[in-house]
Amino acid sequence: MNVKLSIKNIALSLFIFAFACSGAWASKLRVITTTNYIASLAQTIGGDKVSAEALSPPGFNADDYSPRPQDLFKVHRAQLFIMIGLNLEDWARDLVNAANNPKLVKAEIYKGIPLMDVPKGHIDYSLGDIHPYGNPHFQVNPEDGRIMAHNIFKALVYVSPENKPLFTKNLADFDKRLSAAELRWKAEMAHYKGEAFIPYHESWDYVAQYFHLIVPDPPKTIEEKPGFVPSPRRVEEVIQMGRDKNVKLIVTEPYYDVSIAETIAKQLGVPCLNISLYDIGINPKETDYISMVDVIVSQFAEALGHHAH
Repeated sequence: MNVKLSIKNIALSLFIFAFACSGAWASKLRVITTTNYIASLAQTIGGDKVSAEALSPPGFNADDYSPRPQDLFKVHRAQLFIMIGLNLEDWARDLVNAANNPKLVKAEIYKGIPLMDVPKGHIDYSLGDIHPYGNPHFQVNPEDGRIMAHNIFKALVYVSPENKPLFTKNLADFDKRLSAAELRWKAEMAHYKGEAFIPYHESWDYVAQYFHLIVPDPPKTIEEKPGFVPSPRRVEEVIQMGRDKNVKLIVTEPYYDVSIAETIAKQLGVPCLNISLYDIGINPKETDYISMVDVIVSQFAEALGHHAH
């Protein structure tokens, strides 16, 4: 999509839209994010002083999202734009530039997170869809969730310093609830320490690290190269390595070829989890960041526990 051309063609519509919405949003800090879980964190910390909205709908891969014309309106009207960063959302840079909002403050949530899988040596497209600055799929690790929340807090305070006392209180409340949830999650997953699973994509390394699970390397992932559908030969290799390394679970996401993951799981005789990393809104049990992690941890524990029996 040529967002630069779109903003030029719809300048009049943009003015009309802004005029119509000026009363509805005037009293709140307008925050636009790339994903639902970032919007949820921003809303949690911002409380009733913030109106946070994600561009990428539930069920979409934030890496591959294509901006819509209405997204230009939203970014043009926003005061704060928050993204994951690490060049994950390449589309966001062009969208922000095209939205013609010189007062917009931009923030990235990865700052301060100890990054995994940082490539070494020469990197080019022959290696697949490599993330050159490190693995950006850290959102389910609760320790990283805490860092994300603090980064969002700092961005909100920067844009709206007069509301710092409220943001500080909300951040402390979130941190307290997250700490309590961590105790529950660690207890739930303690039974499966050292168990091995294979993901379709390199999306679950931070989860494995936090809960002391193993992602065997090789195969590391079902994909031979990030972003490329695995060949039949690769599938056979993964099945064999899964047997050799006593893999107990296959994990995929709905925006990849789920049938390949299911085939491998069936051959290994293990469960296959199909979980979206960016969604708050599809599963009614996922209403905020903590409940999102709750659902994911429960699915891991149920699948690993089922296999154990």
